[in-house]
Amino acid sequence: MDKSLHSGPIWRESADTRSARVRRVCETLQSAYGRPRLGNPRESLDDLVYIILSNKTAPMMARRTFADLRRVFPRWDELLRSRPLLLKSVLRPAGLSTVKSGQIRRALSQIARDFGHCSLRPLLRWSIPEIEKYLCSLPGVSMKVAKCVMLYTMKAQVLPVDSHVHRVAMRLGWTTRRRADQCHRDLEALVPPRKRFAFHVDCIVHGRTVCRPTRPSCEGCCIRKYCRYTG
Repeated sequence: MDKSLHSGPIWRESADTRSARVRRVCETLQSAYGRPRLGNPRESLDDLVYIILSNKTAPMMARRTFADLRRVFPRWDELLRSRPLLLKSVLRPAGLSTVKSGQIRRALSQIARDFGHCSLRPLLRWSIPEIEKYLCSLPGVSMKVAKCVMLYTMKAQVLPVDSHVHRVAMRLGWTTRRRADQCHRDLEALVPPRKRFAFHVDCIVHGRTVCRPTRPSCEGCCIRKYCRYTG
């Protein structure tokens, strides 16, 4: 194991102890929360647009705005033929409409140029590294966004790290890296592929309801005995 790739107290444990701890945490979280989809669409391009518009937006508002967007544009190709101000107006309730509308329009334009129409289905024939590289080349698409699309809609056993996953992992001692986008490799090395979907979505629910950024509800935490958080 290349130790330079990993950080956090858990990496000082033996491989067997580390594996057992990760397994118990994953199983406890899944027992508490199940495997919720959190409102993410099942079609890849729908999910990509949904994730971009949901950035820095409350979940309920993101779902409502996406539903409005689909009513206005039943087909994504229609969006590219519309006036830019129409997309911006639909996205306005979700916030950052100027930035998000630009990212969505540019991403759809690139996809249409690459595949002849607005669809990500051709990617299903590609390898996981190829899909990730392509998605990350799209405007507004970070590694986290790419991995989310792959996890939710392409059955790829990857592990996106958002702010909630990162916070839970830091408090567990699984990483010491200060930014979520710095620890994808750490957490993918820890969490077995078949447990990554549940771990990702369960950390989001846990982070929203219990392991909050401030004033976490530690007394009601189902994984408290595995946690190293000291406030």
